[in-house]
Amino acid sequence: MNGVAAARGQQVLTIVLGFGQGARLFPLTAERAKAALPFIGQYRLIDLVLS
Repeated sequence: MNGVAAARGQQVLTIVLGFGQGARLFPLTAERAKAALPFIGQYRLIDLVLS
């Protein structure tokens, strides 16, 4: 649980790391940025960060 979530009485369920070179995702990141990859079939990683 992180400090902000603990202060609000909430739990952190998932942490998605969206930084780095994306070498492990290379076939997927060859033509688009990691933040623009589909996530759970309907979202992009950038959508979750901004919401």
